[in-house]
Amino acid sequence: EAAGTTVAGFLGVGTGAGVLGRGGATLGLAGELEVVPWNPAALGWMEESQLAFAHAGLADEATQEWFAVGGRAGRTSLRWALDGLYQSEGSFEGRDEFNQATGSFDVSSMAFGVHLAHPVGPFVTVGAGGKYVGEKLGEVSGAGWTLDAGAQFRLAWFGAGVAVTNVGGGMDYSGTRYDLPTNVGLGAAVDVPLTGLRFALDANFPRAYYDDVRVGAEWRWHDLVALRAGYRKELDAPADLAESGPTFGLGAGLRGLWLDYGYVIPGAGDGQHRLAVSLRPGRLGWLAGSALRVERLPESFDEPRATAPPGDD
Repeated sequence: EAAGTTVAGFLGVGTGAGVLGRGGATLGLAGELEVVPWNPAALGWMEESQLAFAHAGLADEATQEWFAVGGRAGRTSLRWALDGLYQSEGSFEGRDEFNQATGSFDVSSMAFGVHLAHPVGPFVTVGAGGKYVGEKLGEVSGAGWTLDAGAQFRLAWFGAGVAVTNVGGGMDYSGTRYDLPTNVGLGAAVDVPLTGLRFALDANFPRAYYDDVRVGAEWRWHDLVALRAGYRKELDAPADLAESGPTFGLGAGLRGLWLDYGYVIPGAGDGQHRLAVSLRPGRLGWLAGSALRVERLPESFDEPRATAPPGDD
């Protein structure tokens, strides 16, 4: 019943080839910059500066571009990230009430955000941030702001997370205010020791769409190659509207450079291709001598971690 009562629906599409290759199940995982738009608390575990870029071809010739940069603020416990999302729906031919052509017009959307996170003891992180959201429909445009927040818990091979995105604020169109698509999500993840296997399970409760359950798996070999698969199931959605479907992905990288590919099959629609690249400049030697260069992040939950809170020397 709430469908169509919010604006900026592009915020619910999701980004990141690695995340979507796992079916979008990611709220309990950490260590990757592309997780931050889903759960800002994931920043709290990052020990390296990262840059990330992603591209997607969506339905009806729409495209999505995303970029982010983030890391640890010097030797402090504070982590930060900046990101931007742009989605183009292409050009459309306008018609008046007499079905006469009035010329073409473009439709596009964008969001720019800043997120911060901090450890709370050795096992918990919290994160929050705000973002500017804008949409353009021909000569009509809207703008507003909204907030994200989340928390994560990690102990050995187990992780769990909770996040609320696009909460508060709103978007103004010609003096009329509209709500944004708030979502509450819960997730858990397991990193199987000594195998390179990770499993994740999320449940999402969006304000203006059907609830969904997402499950994903990943196998990583020596941090050189990764294979992924997942499935998203929308609950109680009509068959002709449901975005339920499988996802697949793979990744490869070396010395701070990582490439990802994801393939999403949204219900009965055409498959969507997702491409992404992430860089860790500290491993490439780009930040030698910089205050942003820090120690390497453990590759899995089963590696030993210091008992003191992250950030303490």
